[in-house]
Amino acid sequence: MTTATQIKGFFFDIGGVLVRVDASESIRKIAEVLGVTPMQVRQAMSPQLLADYETGKLSGNEFYQNMLNNCDSARKIDFEFFKYLWQDVLFPKEEEIRFLKRLLKAYPVWLLSNTNDFHYDLMQRQFDILDIVVGGTYSFIEGYMKPSPEIYQAALAKTAFKPEEMVFIDDLETNVRAACDLGIKAIQYFDYDQMLGELHDFIPEFIESL
Repeated sequence: MTTATQIKGFFFDIGGVLVRVDASESIRKIAEVLGVTPMQVRQAMSPQLLADYETGKLSGNEFYQNMLNNCDSARKIDFEFFKYLWQDVLFPKEEEIRFLKRLLKAYPVWLLSNTNDFHYDLMQRQFDILDIVVGGTYSFIEGYMKPSPEIYQAALAKTAFKPEEMVFIDDLETNVRAACDLGIKAIQYFDYDQMLGELHDFIPEFIESL
């Protein structure tokens, strides 16, 4: 078992861990404005387009233009309305954020997230999680996405700790495996209670104090 003294800090993913992501209603509204189906909107968000956007190769405006072109609609959607709908997919998970705030009283925490400029802007304005943590590593700024090793290395460089002294929490197995490959201890998040149960192996005294 890993002892508490071996762990000195934490990395948290945002989407799926601290924030619930649900784009279904926004996609429906975009489709309605453009006169296409929700499936067409989803197909317009190709994996390559999203990757280019979330690694900073495309600006928010360029992403918007590419989305319109890919939807192949005779109609248009106003840029600001599109941005609002693209942002209106993130919903804070209150229990997890309360835990994060308690954890921060005992350990330094950094965020490590695949994200884009629209969502980062929203979180800066409306969420407090970016302000309360020590810092963050974000794909659209770094130019790399999880599970690329470069983004984990960039995150580690912002700490004073060794990989094995950090715990990373993410909802995607591929991202967790990539962290483990670099020596970072990692937990795949499924739900709040499961996360606490697995964290007990790393920081038992803290978890038992909750």
